[in-house]
Amino acid sequence: MKITDVEVIQLAKTLDHPHRNSKQTMVRRVFSLVRVQTDEGIDGLGEAWCDPNVAPGAVARLRSLAVGTDPFNVEELWNRAFNGAPMYDPKGAAIAAISGIDIACWDIMGKALGVPVHRLLGGRTRGSIEAYASDLHWLEDAAEMGRQAAALVERGFRAVKTHLGVDPDGDVARVRALRNGIGPDVRLMVDINTAFDRRSAIRFGRRIAEYDITWYEEPLSPMDIDGLRLVRASTGLPIAAGENEYTRWGFKEQFSREALDVAMPDVARTGGISEMKKIIAVADAFGVPVSPHNYSSGVCSAATLHLLAACPGTGPLEWDVVHSSIADELLVEPFRVRNGEVEVPESPGLGVHLPDAVRERYGVRPS
Repeated sequence: MKITDVEVIQLAKTLDHPHRNSKQTMVRRVFSLVRVQTDEGIDGLGEAWCDPNVAPGAVARLRSLAVGTDPFNVEELWNRAFNGAPMYDPKGAAIAAISGIDIACWDIMGKALGVPVHRLLGGRTRGSIEAYASDLHWLEDAAEMGRQAAALVERGFRAVKTHLGVDPDGDVARVRALRNGIGPDVRLMVDINTAFDRRSAIRFGRRIAEYDITWYEEPLSPMDIDGLRLVRASTGLPIAAGENEYTRWGFKEQFSREALDVAMPDVARTGGISEMKKIIAVADAFGVPVSPHNYSSGVCSAATLHLLAACPGTGPLEWDVVHSSIADELLVEPFRVRNGEVEVPESPGLGVHLPDAVRERYGVRPS
């Protein structure tokens, strides 16, 4: 089997209502899917999570390396791709492009062999993965955020995450409303989306600590590793980060400097399934649990779910509960979610496809 073509297919979804966090108000999302074709008629789907304006070019630069390669030789392909331009640009779109191609190759392997990807990764260690509800976006009305959080608990979720940082003083009241809404036994995560400086992060973290915060996510720039360690020590809150980090080497630095309590690599960004397996192994050696960032399309969710199923001790799984993604439309069988648990799929490959109707509905036309 040989790869005959690699292409980026971008899909866009206009949201039903704006989603706000500390950095932006989002009204539209664009997803960069990577389709790898083979001479045996088996296609694979991956995803490259980066600036949608640069994703097509980043993937195109790797096309010549991939065409003619056996998609089963994922390690060879990954290293050939990385040892080119990405070696000198190891944190950004080039690595996301490798991610998309790598994920698609794993999808091809599973489809060719008629087995789910988790079988290729060592086998399923559990039949379902705990999910946490993501995401309670920032609202003016703190009480309404509390009511929405309570509704998620009623749906069976035992952990809830919110985006804050827009209004640090008022956000303390929002944390209080969320805790009151979900009760004392449900975990509560707070995501700042890198908006604070060190002083603001420490001050806010100390003010919300009494509300039993499971993790304090990205309070600082991902480049400020020493700052993350300082916030961790100064607030007593567990620090979660990693969606803006790349490859095993980037995470090794974070672990070595004791900056993280929870690592959050994104399979569509940090090097694909092949590299995520290595990141999880490095994290395990440092005693750091891995709960991947997973807030993109159904392709990314499927790849993440297969990884967690094959890697004991990982999770929980980030789960989009506000329908901002294009998810079920890309799945051979819809994900089954029950009592806050997502069943591990058993369809061959990742269990994903790209119907013509989905491409027609969401496809981004080249400018």
